[in-house]
Amino acid sequence: MNSVLTHIRILRGLFLIIVIVCIGTYSDMGKNSSPQNLFSNGRSQFATKNNSRIIAQKGGLAVLPCVVKLNSPATVSWIRRRDFQLLTVGLSTHSSDKRFLVEHTRHMGHWSLRIKSVREEDRGLYECQLSIYPTQSIFIELKVVEAIAEITGAPDIHIDEGSTLRLDCKLKRATESPAFVSRQ
Repeated sequence: MNSVLTHIRILRGLFLIIVIVCIGTYSDMGKNSSPQNLFSNGRSQFATKNNSRIIAQKGGLAVLPCVVKLNSPATVSWIRRRDFQLLTVGLSTHSSDKRFLVEHTRHMGHWSLRIKSVREEDRGLYECQLSIYPTQSIFIELKVVEAIAEITGAPDIHIDEGSTLRLDCKLKRATESPAFVSRQ
């Protein structure tokens, strides 16, 4: 049942896109404009650089940026390229995985994809796509790393009985501050 509703929503969104393209084509008839220039004027509608790379820590939060120029009339969608999974359309999430959410800043054109509790299998390419004619996209690569703590001088540390011990711990490949640090 939930799958059927998802498919209906996707079809409804695609129908809306087709209607918008058809209306735009009809309203521009007789103006000597080529189909490539109906909505995008041949220029990129993105302020975010294509092929950007985001590094996120396993178990942490990944924020994939997609900034669209303010005058763009298009709907923004996020697609995971590994399996061509439609994740979001506008403000709606189309994934059953609740870790995915679109973060939109009104009147600024920010359409970031947030992935909570990042997993190793989340790594790969993500596409931010605009529903204009012709379709425009940028790709964001997500790299997932695992943070590790390293004690300087380990594993062989020898001290005399009664001496003071100072341990220096370095956190490597961390993209976020640790949730806690304990000291005893």
